[in-house]
Amino acid sequence: MTEKKTIYKLFNIIPISVLLMMLVAGKSATKNISLKTTSLIDKERLIPILMYHHVGAENIETNKITITNKRFEEDIRYLKDNGYTAISFKELVDYVNNGTSLPEKPIIITFDDGLDDNYKYAYPILKKNHMKATIFAIGSRIGIKNYNNDPRYSYFTWEEAKEMYESGVIEIQPHSYDLHYYKENSHHGEGVLPMALEDENFHYDRFLKDTEEVIKLIKTKVGCDSYVYAYPYGKYNSTNEKVLKDLNFKVTLTTKSEYADISNGLYGLKRINVPNHKKLGELLKY
Repeated sequence: MTEKKTIYKLFNIIPISVLLMMLVAGKSATKNISLKTTSLIDKERLIPILMYHHVGAENIETNKITITNKRFEEDIRYLKDNGYTAISFKELVDYVNNGTSLPEKPIIITFDDGLDDNYKYAYPILKKNHMKATIFAIGSRIGIKNYNNDPRYSYFTWEEAKEMYESGVIEIQPHSYDLHYYKENSHHGEGVLPMALEDENFHYDRFLKDTEEVIKLIKTKVGCDSYVYAYPYGKYNSTNEKVLKDLNFKVTLTTKSEYADISNGLYGLKRINVPNHKKLGELLKY
């Protein structure tokens, strides 16, 4: 029987209204499949990278970059209860470059600066819960207490950094050697950016020297190879990216608060800032 005759018979047997309902249902099913596929693709290309700074005692004054140790423990419990698995940046690189599988709900936990409260409060919580994290250290400040006479800015020691790394819980990665300054002066720009009127070649050499210094320190003091760079204040330009590519860095991070989209590579990835006033469940989409 030809296709035309089959369709003709269907019109004679099945009322037109029923056929219309079948067609609508078919379109709806197709739409649902499309939505599910899009959602799946989003989950494969969007990775949540959490960004913390201070994790202090319960009586600490909290703000958008400072949370209590109790709150941090609640965050870790939320991740475990909701099926998240903390992965390392090495696992992310292997997934993108080699197709190595990731857990169903991967997440990356990061801390900026190398503050001593990370060692005192966050590290024990992570260790107890078997959760990995990466700390981005300002090389020149490691071991300094009360930086600029401010007790909030005290940094863990290299011995503590090595202990955390050797535990298998923490990776130590660069946050510059000595370029973590918000305002430009005669020695540096804003963060890793160039100074006013600075020649591109001078900027390249200055940033290269600073980065090589922090790479050497981390390797010598901790034993960790550097392959992920978190830009101070999240600011950078193409010269910074070129230096890091030339030094074989695999990942660079900003401070723009959103999921990291890995579909176009692993440079300039965004991170989700975790402020004290927002619960982690409000920040995570999936």
